[in-house]
Amino acid sequence: MPPKRVTETTTTGDVSLTEGEISESVHKLLGPILSGSSPSYASYSSQIYFTKHRTSQTPAVTPNLRLLEELARARLPSEAYNYVAGGAGLESTVSGNVSAFNTYSIIPRMLRPVLPQRDLSRTIFGQKLPAPIVMAPVGVQKLLHSDGELGTAKVFGEMGLPYTMSTASSTGMEDVARANGVGNPRWYQLYWPTDDELTRSYLDRAKASGYEVLVVTVDTWELAWRPRDLEMGFFPFIEGVGTALGLEDPVAQSQLGFNATDRMATKEQKEIANLYHVVSTSRGVSPRWENLHKLRTWWGKGPIVLKGIQSVHDSKLALEHGMDGIIVSNHGGRQVDGAIASLDALVPIVDAVGGKLTIGFDSGIRCGADISKALAIGADFVQLGRPILWGLALDGEEGVRHVLKCLLAEFDLTVGLSGCTGLSDVSRDILATRYTSSIRSLL
Repeated sequence: MPPKRVTETTTTGDVSLTEGEISESVHKLLGPILSGSSPSYASYSSQIYFTKHRTSQTPAVTPNLRLLEELARARLPSEAYNYVAGGAGLESTVSGNVSAFNTYSIIPRMLRPVLPQRDLSRTIFGQKLPAPIVMAPVGVQKLLHSDGELGTAKVFGEMGLPYTMSTASSTGMEDVARANGVGNPRWYQLYWPTDDELTRSYLDRAKASGYEVLVVTVDTWELAWRPRDLEMGFFPFIEGVGTALGLEDPVAQSQLGFNATDRMATKEQKEIANLYHVVSTSRGVSPRWENLHKLRTWWGKGPIVLKGIQSVHDSKLALEHGMDGIIVSNHGGRQVDGAIASLDALVPIVDAVGGKLTIGFDSGIRCGADISKALAIGADFVQLGRPILWGLALDGEEGVRHVLKCLLAEFDLTVGLSGCTGLSDVSRDILATRYTSSIRSLL
């Protein structure tokens, strides 16, 4: 009797394995890799190798995460690239966020009971996620590619990871929710308007569209001095990019007295509506701790997270005011030049309120090892920003999918090769640091 053939359907064609020529155990080992069905994030590297072997095709977007920004810069208009890449002032905070990760070194352990499929899941705000990875609330994504927020939201929905919708989105809230998919975790980020009625309308729309976590950005009530944008005189919101949420809002339309999204709207009406959205959300007056109770009343029982916390004192105030979580962030270095690196702020904040508040982290993550370090220090989850945007710029939705898979694969491999059996082993025990007590004492 001839040996029985088993066909695995792959993304690059059918691969036939012959039983009798290979053992059942070998088929069990190779089948998921050849078919691209392995549940392991790390297997993405094997898929890339096998695709090249069978088809001579390499990824359309580089897996070298260090090169993403350089390649995106060559592809994008200078205004779009500099808006995303730039920061406040001399951009010392932007560079400091990245270099802070070099202060920490991973100490790999050997001969540990590490398996190919590692448990990287974590429950955040009552929802079990396959990995503690969240899309940062980044707006104006259509500056980078026509797929914009719809493509990014779709990919994060496919992966079962939360997508955070920005108030500065270039696509409407309801459309983003539909692209994200029914039942997938999604959060809404609020640039807190000066008008209470408008704020309530945004929150009501978010709840109606299935956004379950409210992320309140507290560090961007006024825009910083951003030389790259100023040099080109470029502000996307005046051009109508990043104002979709406000232009589509019924309260905003009522206050304006017209609907700027109507095809009969004049150029002047659209300009006024764009400016209204900018002024209403970049209030020029800092929101206050004592007003947080309003958001709690309007949002209801759902989790509320304050994004932009950089000091122990503020993290304790967030706890005192009944917040459910914080995100340790300096807005990617876009607000205060010379500010403390986000990773340096994370350590004492975790020591102060870890276990009492859910703690997120962003600003400076560029690779899987960075994700591992932030989680080892004590962040409950991390947010991804610029690397995902460079993927979007290079290949739209497919670029986002590829870069996210690369980051997850490298993170998974870093965890395993460090001797960690899963996320539960990722702690400060795997880190060596040159962190100085002088910085810590100031926070």
